[in-house]
Amino acid sequence: MRVGALLTWYASCDMMQARPEMGADIGVFKKTDKPLTIQPWSSLPPHEKHGVEPPYKPPADRIYNTKAGPVEGKINVHIVPHSHDDTGWQVTVDQYFFNEVYYVVDTVVERLRDDPNRRFMFVETAFFARWWDEQPDWKRNVTRTLVEEGRLEFINGGWCMHDEASPHYVEMVDQTTRGHQFLLKNFGEHAIPRGTWQIDPFGHSSTNAWLLSAEAGMQSLFWGRTDFQDFNVRKEQKRLEWIWQGSQSMGSSSRVFAGELYGTGGGGYSSWFDFDNSNNQVQDNPERHDYNVDQYVDQFIQHAMAQAADTQTDHQLWASGTDFNYQNAEHWYHNLDKLIHYVNQNGTVNAFYSTPTVYTAQKYKANEEWEVRQDDIFPLADAAHNYWTGYFTSRPTLKRQVRAASNFLNAARQLEVLSGVTKKDVDAPTTRPSPVVGDSWTDSLEGTIGVATHHDGMSGTERQDVSNDYAQRISESHNEVEVGVALSLKKLAGIDADLKHCNCNTAGNCLNMSVCAFTVSQEEFSVAAWNPLGQKTVSVARLPVVGSSWGVTGPDGQAVASQVIAIDNRTYELPLLYINYYNLSDKEVEEQKAALANKATHILTFPM
Repeated sequence: MRVGALLTWYASCDMMQARPEMGADIGVFKKTDKPLTIQPWSSLPPHEKHGVEPPYKPPADRIYNTKAGPVEGKINVHIVPHSHDDTGWQVTVDQYFFNEVYYVVDTVVERLRDDPNRRFMFVETAFFARWWDEQPDWKRNVTRTLVEEGRLEFINGGWCMHDEASPHYVEMVDQTTRGHQFLLKNFGEHAIPRGTWQIDPFGHSSTNAWLLSAEAGMQSLFWGRTDFQDFNVRKEQKRLEWIWQGSQSMGSSSRVFAGELYGTGGGGYSSWFDFDNSNNQVQDNPERHDYNVDQYVDQFIQHAMAQAADTQTDHQLWASGTDFNYQNAEHWYHNLDKLIHYVNQNGTVNAFYSTPTVYTAQKYKANEEWEVRQDDIFPLADAAHNYWTGYFTSRPTLKRQVRAASNFLNAARQLEVLSGVTKKDVDAPTTRPSPVVGDSWTDSLEGTIGVATHHDGMSGTERQDVSNDYAQRISESHNEVEVGVALSLKKLAGIDADLKHCNCNTAGNCLNMSVCAFTVSQEEFSVAAWNPLGQKTVSVARLPVVGSSWGVTGPDGQAVASQVIAIDNRTYELPLLYINYYNLSDKEVEEQKAALANKATHILTFPM
């Protein structure tokens, strides 16, 4: 078992026979990978307890001392409270928000107000923006104060925690920029992230290390998942942290302090304790059953000393939390307060609330020599034959939709700037938009693409209904941008006629399919295209049409080489997959088929 394994068990026990005492259900300890170095006070026979003070007693005023900070010459444990919140995975981004993440942010803000020494770090701005939109002014002001004082710190700060294999670097930059723009707009410079927190993606790229970390002004990059062999070798050699130079050509400017978290859990981004459920509590009242604070302190010190043996410098980071934790933040902070108070009372090691920024500052301060790496961290393996490589190609349809929508977004931004067409001019707002960041008609599409770059999004590890949700969001916000692009092209080219787009969004009845509602209804039409590149290029147009007698002429009236290809049966079948047959009569099924049917018979292909 890896050092730092999660501890959950039942009541205090007979340490010789591991027999439960009293049959209680509160989470104390059983034999773990780290046997206790003490005899628990609660396991002493009644006659031995008489007249013997328990090793730790609550302060008289019941206010725990959490004012600790780094102490030179001691093992310093940086307790970093966090919650890893997927913007879609088992359920959709909105379902996760309303059912879970809303309460993470809401209760954390309340609990941070209670003690100025408490800290919390948050990553996924798409969730935070949803919470922010629903708050009254007084709570927004409270939150701003927490951010200004460094008690609530944004790390990464992107719209999501993006995958590092599937998205193009443009999409990674876009979603990160969007998150940072939201933070700057609502919190100012106090909220600018200073670290990268990629704890759950399934492998890591050097591009992310230099472009989205060093070149983005980040001082650190941490993650939880790493190859099991690499972890074991590095752990033994105190090499779990290093300087990552992600770009050879950029040189030292592309360097960032990086490292694998010394953690446990599904992604390696939690610690050995878990206070998210009521079965694990630090019980420090000797007048009650299941007193266990002495056992917790003993285990804490053992884990700290073990990690110190594998860590360069006296500072170590404990990521305290995991997926969707802190929905009732009092569970965590009440117990962490106790641990900090009693561990520091013991004095063997030093514990305090911290953030990745504070931790990284201490690493810089140590002025040590660090290994410099330049490679990728791909592929990721959990065991000898368990490689995370299937997601490189899974859900190709969603991968293509994200890439195509991203290219369209970049072209639309150019047209928007050059034409001066505004959101008011477009007047086609998305019905269910992404939380607003800017005032552009491209804003919602930017957000829906951004959330789909999540490491459980276009990577393909999510459920099918969640994948459908990503596709639907992109398609819905695509409509608004199509109107803006048409108006912009019309204005720039001096065209009087209205411009239509060659996709199924015109009908509003499909998601990610290649059909064209406009061209199949025309016997003659003109095509206007925009080249977003900085040089001439040739692309091939593929337009669905009816019939095989088509020709193409260029802007100079000269014939352009073209080809007309009959559509295959499989292409005709694809739109019909969107029919929900449940409770439909035969007549209704036929009506649905007629509404969704691809009206084209051929594909007209020519160069542009």
